[in-house]
Order: sequence, then C-alpha cells, then structure tokens
Amino acid sequence: LVLDLLVLGLTRASELAGPPNLPNEWLTFQDVETESRHPIRLYCRYTDKFFLLFRFTQDESRDLIQRYLTENPDPNNENIVGYNNKMCWPRDCRMRRMKHDVNLGRAVFWEIQNRLPRAVTSLEWDNSFVSVYSKDNPNLLFAMCGFEVRILPKIRTFQEEFSQREGVWKLQNESTKEM
Repeated sequence: LVLDLLVLGLTRASELAGPPNLPNEWLTFQDVETESRHPIRLYCRYTDKFFLLFRFTQDESRDLIQRYLTENPDPNNENIVGYNNKMCWPRDCRMRRMKHDVNLGRAVFWEIQNRLPRAVTSLEWDNSFVSVYSKDNPNLLFAMCGFEVRILPKIRTFQEEFSQREGVWKLQNESTKEM
C-alpha cells in the first residue's frame, strides 16, 4: 500500500479512491474534472506488477521528456536501441520506435522509478514494458495474467491497415460488424 501511495502520490491516490464516506467504484471518478486533473488516469496492481495509464497533453509530455533528457542526455539517439517491444505481434502491430515516443516511454519509466525508494524496491527496465499511444503509434500494448493485449481504437482501424493472424481474437460480431 505504501508503494502504491508513493507511485500515485497522496492527492491522486485519494482522487482515485474517492472520499471515505462514498468511495468510487472501480475505474470511475467522481466527475470529469477530477479525472482529467492529473495525467494518471488508471492504476491497477496485480500481485507484484502494476499497470499505469497516463494521458499527457503536448506540453506535459514535452516537459517530462526535457527533464528526463536533462538528467540522461541522448546525443546519439541510443534510447531507441534496447527499447522493449512486444515481439509476439506482427511488425505492423508493434509499437513503432519513434524518437519522441521512445523518449516519452523512458521518461515515464524514469519518473516512476524515481518515486520509489531504492532501499525498499526497484524497477528494472529489462523487466518492464512501456507502451506509448500517439499519432505515430496506434496500438496500446501490454501483458496481463498471461495474455498479450493489443488495444486498437476503432477510429484508428479506418486510417491504417493491420494484419490479423491466428491466435488473435477479433472482438467483432461478423454478422453485424459490431465491436
């Protein structure tokens, strides 16, 4: 619980939980203003793993990347090398390693890593995965409970062509074409 509070911060943790006399339902907020007040939109911990969903404005992402690159300069664009990706998906369904998205992913990891005291726990880059959804990356990828998950918003399916293969559940009713 202490690590959850350190990752979220006390203010966001109380906004996610809601007031003690009327706690929020899971994945809900009291109002839209509270939901959009902070970049952390979702937090879920499953045993020793946690999942965070951020939504950054352009200014917030630029500031975070600048703070990260100030501490960890990358003159030769080496951040792209060694950036974890989900190889179980076809190439066109993986995260595209664009410089801005890779730097944002590494900056988010760096920010969360610095919130946790090293004497208590640590986050390792090699054991982590940061997926960035952006104008260049239409998929949101993650693994949970043994499932590799790819979320592709419906609006992005019309803009680009993606391959489907065996082992992928297309969650669409073929007769009605309803998602």
